Amino acid sequence: MKIRLLAIACMILALPIIGLCAEKTDPASIKPDASKVSLSASDGMPAAEAFESLAKQSGMKILLESTVKGKVTVSLKDVPLEAALTAACKGTNMVWRKVYIDPKSELLDKPDRFAATLRLMSGLSFPDMVVAASSNNKIGVVCQQKQGVEDAQDKIVKALGLAPVYLVSNDALVAAKEAQKNTAVNKFTQASKEQIDMFMKMTPEEREQALLESLNMMDNVGPEYYAAAMQALMNTNPETLRRIQARQTDMLFSMPAEQRRAMIRMNMEAMKNITPEQQRILQEDAMAVMEELKNQ
Repeated sequence: MKIRLLAIACMILALPIIGLCAEKTDPASIKPDASKVSLSASDGMPAAEAFESLAKQSGMKILLESTVKGKVTVSLKDVPLEAALTAACKGTNMVWRKVYIDPKSELLDKPDRFAATLRLMSGLSFPDMVVAASSNNKIGVVCQQKQGVEDAQDKIVKALGLAPVYLVSNDALVAAKEAQKNTAVNKFTQASKEQIDMFMKMTPEEREQALLESLNMMDNVGPEYYAAAMQALMNTNPETLRRIQARQTDMLFSMPAEQRRAMIRMNMEAMKNITPEQQRILQEDAMAVMEELKNQ
């Protein structure tokens, strides 16, 4: 119930405001792979140095996820870049991927987020399809066939103005960390689901009493909880934020008008308890946010 109430509280607080580790990537530095490379690291070379050497020799952009650590032990002479990448990753948990992407994409400056995005794409399985049109203007192509991708690759890349980049990541290490973290996450998620299921089976009178008891319990929760919850919300990725916002909007406009107006009324009543100094702070915050949005 804490999370449910917190989500509602976040939406209510937002209503008055509604009205109101890589180097920077130079697109020119991304060049076609037209040469062979050599690498002498028989005694072991730091991974970052090894991949930097391969990048300089090939003229290609090679990005490293922050989890790529340790040393590379390999000895190569005049081999294609991708063969060198495979040899460098062999015997480790590292993997490489070649990606064509907009040279101005912000992912090029955020290798960890880039790697997470690719892992998400790799974990999804769809039949071959083309979404040619939609009411929200979101379209896309899905093709699992390697030959199909290779046949269409040159034309698509040229038409969209994409450039090649190699990303080296440590998927196994990330998966292990996620599995360890998810033990607590899964427990929390299961407990939240059980609370929601229990709440939906209650009578209206029981729901009212449950909300009252939850409020009584939240009175004993220090500000650290709310600060941690808001920090987690602000640190989440844009897609998760978009989903939260969409869910809140759906919830707001699925209410009968009477309930929606009661929520707005409650929000307005709450504003009466804000001191002039607090009002000034909220106004300054709102103006700062509006300025940020304008600059974006």
